[in-house]
Amino acid sequence: MIKLENIHKYYDSHHVLKGINISVNKGEVVSILGPSGSGKSTLLRCINFLEKPTSGIVEIGGNRVDVESASKSDVFALRTSTGMVFQQYNLFKNLTVLQNVMIGLTSVKQLKKDEAKKKSLEILEKVGLSNKLSHYPVQLSGGQQQRVGIARALALNPEVLLFDEPTSSLDPELVDEVLATIRSVADTGKTMFIVTHELNFAREISDRVIFMEDGVIIEEGTADQLFNDAKMERTKQFLGKATRNN
Repeated sequence: MIKLENIHKYYDSHHVLKGINISVNKGEVVSILGPSGSGKSTLLRCINFLEKPTSGIVEIGGNRVDVESASKSDVFALRTSTGMVFQQYNLFKNLTVLQNVMIGLTSVKQLKKDEAKKKSLEILEKVGLSNKLSHYPVQLSGGQQQRVGIARALALNPEVLLFDEPTSSLDPELVDEVLATIRSVADTGKTMFIVTHELNFAREISDRVIFMEDGVIIEEGTADQLFNDAKMERTKQFLGKATRNN
């Protein structure tokens, strides 16, 4: 379903990702954990070329791309295979909730407005925002804005959903509503990558957990394996401290 082979990312002389190899099966939920600056978000953004990897192979659903020779059509295919949910929502401030979800369907999927509206209404119902259709982002709480972002990503029916710290910009009392929405999406069988500091959430929702530090994968396994029987001492230190602080 998804395969990353020997992914490297440099910013000038700064080596951010150092040969990342990951394979993810269809329907699998994978959480990426690690301290700040470990390369987690960069890795996520390299999957769909929001950040262009320096070298390596990205494969999604049989579409295999060598990043050093990737064409515009290769990049477009990868991006349309993924849906991204950002830390900062990235909604269009001049569009209503409904319009924010519809815009990808009309511009990327080339759906007619009536069809795009019908699909958008169905998805907004699923994320609990059918009563906010005519609201603008400024009229919404942070949690509601993030749920619009999730709806917008879902509307395109991507092969994989990428969540980049989806609760990091939220007030604590708003976190649970967004996590509940992500849980409901996971229950539909969507393939998902989640970068998060919500350790208890990652433990509950993940089929597999990856622990990164300094641009490399230190350890990976099932949630139960990593949280209860981590092999690497650094993993034990991070998860033990992080769990106490959650």
